[in-house]
Amino acid sequence: MSPVDSISPVEPMSFDHVGLSVASLDISRRFYGEVLGFRTVEDTFALPAHDIRGLILLNAQGVRIELFEREGSKPGRMGHPTEGALTQGYFQFALSVTDIHATFARVVRAGAKPVLSPRIAPDGRALFAFIADPDGNLVELLQRPAQAAANRDPPVP
Repeated sequence: MSPVDSISPVEPMSFDHVGLSVASLDISRRFYGEVLGFRTVEDTFALPAHDIRGLILLNAQGVRIELFEREGSKPGRMGHPTEGALTQGYFQFALSVTDIHATFARVVRAGAKPVLSPRIAPDGRALFAFIADPDGNLVELLQRPAQAAANRDPPVP
């Protein structure tokens, strides 16, 4: 029996937030707030012993992003999503959208770097696209089939 087999189930969990190390807290706050809609500052913090300052941003759907600025941090280079998968660990996070084409166009006009334009996902049902934030962090925009169906015009009688 493996150690995992002997563990009893835990209470149901939901995803709480993603944490990103950024070069500039101010630039990233503007990007995530103005471009991606994370407008509410839920918390700010500092860890002076480590030269870290940060904040937690919240969007209208309750999704949180925690931004960390640390003196001396170095940029990671993710590039294309398939290149990111060459390095174990975090390389992207996804935001659910209801109209991927309109959202992708709007966020690119607002300053996001386009990485992959909207296309059909490998499952053949969902649509996805990728953008990068000012630090090169990959953000996937994902429109699942139920979201796509809700966004269609009603049939004409």
